[in-house]
Amino acid sequence: MVKIRRKITMNRVFQVLFYALGFPLFVHLVMLSTSPIRANELSVYAWIGVIGAAALWVVAILVQLLSRAICKKSYMSRAVLASIIIAVITLVPIVGMDFVVKAEYDEIVDKYAEKGLKLDHYEQALGYFDEYAANTQAELEAFIKHYNLDTFESKNYGKNTDGSEVIYNEEDDAYYSINGMYADGYRFGYKQARKVMLDYYGIQKKFADEGKDVDVELQKALLELETDTSSDWNKYQNGASAASFDMEGFEYITASTEYQDAYGEDGTATKYYITKERLDAILSVLGSELAANEDINDLLDALGTFGLDLGALGINPEELFTSELSLEQLVGLVNGLELGGELMKLIDPSSTATEITADDVRNLLSQFSSYQSPTTYPQFYFLEDEDLKAYAYAEYYATVHGAKIGSKLAGNTVGLVSLDSAGNAPYSTDQVLKMFDRFDAYQELSPIYSLMALRGIMEKMAGVIVFTLIASYFFAKKADDEFKKLTVIVEGGRK
Repeated sequence: MVKIRRKITMNRVFQVLFYALGFPLFVHLVMLSTSPIRANELSVYAWIGVIGAAALWVVAILVQLLSRAICKKSYMSRAVLASIIIAVITLVPIVGMDFVVKAEYDEIVDKYAEKGLKLDHYEQALGYFDEYAANTQAELEAFIKHYNLDTFESKNYGKNTDGSEVIYNEEDDAYYSINGMYADGYRFGYKQARKVMLDYYGIQKKFADEGKDVDVELQKALLELETDTSSDWNKYQNGASAASFDMEGFEYITASTEYQDAYGEDGTATKYYITKERLDAILSVLGSELAANEDINDLLDALGTFGLDLGALGINPEELFTSELSLEQLVGLVNGLELGGELMKLIDPSSTATEITADDVRNLLSQFSSYQSPTTYPQFYFLEDEDLKAYAYAEYYATVHGAKIGSKLAGNTVGLVSLDSAGNAPYSTDQVLKMFDRFDAYQELSPIYSLMALRGIMEKMAGVIVFTLIASYFFAKKADDEFKKLTVIVEGGRK
């Protein structure tokens, strides 16, 4: 009887083992095959191949239950019926995919071929889809690093500077202010970086193809808004009635006084500007604080060791670090140390100036005193030309907003540009447009690649699945036969 029990156990083990080598192994291999696709952040419906494999397994289970109900007494009849049906449900999808999925794949390939992007044909892609997915992910990661996007998903750091509301749009993966622009602390994710760069470079190329300079056209249009006293932009600044605007359906964000509330004296935006008066006040406080520092006299003495005569520069050492400290004094000191020319090159690499002036410093600071209020529309919101309007927004986001959050998307340098980082050289217009074409094509094809992974494993495993299913039935029958012997022995009184 012990021997019979061992046979039952052995047959049950083989039954489970062969069953596991069928559909469970099939699903596992599909998961492995789709892993490069699922690891690619651009992929959509990346799990469709795995879901398809699991669905086939469920269908196989239902077929087995059905065959058991039809062939109640014969294991082999049950095995043959189930195997035939399962062979059909594993082979038919392969044929079906080569017709239906191939047609969809070819349509996408043809669409991008018109844009100049060459993609593998269906038959070629069947063997290289995983490599293409891995290469695309590598290119995506390189793009994210080059432009300092941080991650594929967007982020937002804190509230708006003026404390106004920030709204997250899941579909856009973007954080917006109530004026429809990005929030002050919004860090681009891939989705919005793509949109901004396509608008910027795409519209730039469109105008260039027409023999125009989009930047020149934009400045003309903005100047016209500024000089035309009846323009919607001037109406907006003056708080005119919404009904008087030429723009159809115009509405103020909060109130007709919103522009003055932000940009009037000590408004919610202008209070953050560094004006001449505020700079003088800052330097006065700085001078007073430095005057209280005992090391300042040592510093002034040290300047003499460099042969620098402050008096000859028109600077009274006793007034340099006092409440009378002025920008002109600091500029004179910098030029006296022969550092003015170097600072000018930092501001403008093409500069040949040997000295820096107080006006140069004020102009530089003015670039940091142009806060776009989250509660007002920008001037370019009122542009009538939709291309120029889209370009203006893109240019602002790519350069001004991008510089603030350490992720410039356009300009002479891109990515993180700071005192510690010179940034990176930008991709060319052609590189940008072709790159996004590749990314877009992959995104559209990614569900098909997942199905290709399913097809490939199905093609290799179809025969194995049928064999392991029959083997599993075979060992199940043998185990039952041995169990019947054991039952007879027990009923006969033998132990």
